[in-house]
Amino acid sequence: MKTKFNDFMNENKDVDGIHTTTAIFNGDYYEHFGIQPFTASLYGNDPDEIVEIKFHISDDQQVYEENFDGINDKADYWGWYEPNKGFSMIYPKRFLLNMCFPAGIEGTENAHPGSKAYRLEIIKINNN
Repeated sequence: MKTKFNDFMNENKDVDGIHTTTAIFNGDYYEHFGIQPFTASLYGNDPDEIVEIKFHISDDQQVYEENFDGINDKADYWGWYEPNKGFSMIYPKRFLLNMCFPAGIEGTENAHPGSKAYRLEIIKINNN
């Protein structure tokens, strides 16, 4: 069993390629990326609900206007990439990732060359 947070978030620390992490499927979308069995209860989840997923950077990196009127409820996964660290802070909407940075995504990208927000695409889900 993997015990370190970064082991859950990244098998591959290069920006390109396939990455592996864990998450919880809440019925509509994936959340709590990098969750570990001993922390599942902090989110009100059972450790048995944790699934392993694989993802890669989407070909579509366009930033679309957020729609908050309930019409566009589809998950649009975004994650933060740092060189030599890999992906972290993965969220089902870009605005949720943006809230993690006092200067916003663009300001943080400018202040930390090489670090970047990417739209992600989930490509494989393992439930065992």
